[in-house]
Amino acid sequence: MAEKNVQYVKEILKTVGLSEERIQMFHCSAAEGQRFQEEVTRISEIIENLGNNPFKESNLLKNKSDPVKGTK
Repeated sequence: MAEKNVQYVKEILKTVGLSEERIQMFHCSAAEGQRFQEEVTRISEIIENLGNNPFKESNLLKNKSDPVKGTK
């Protein structure tokens, strides 16, 4: 079920124009601490290289120029 949900979110990301690499899933057991660390590091590097969420940035810019929000 989790894999199905990850695939669904990837489709949503593609639909809105974001990279589907922003969500990933991997399997490891509690005994695979080293592998877990490696996977988390790998995924973190991918996300860092993708940059900030462009929707978040556009909302921040929009809110800065919104007189109702009290900012310039």
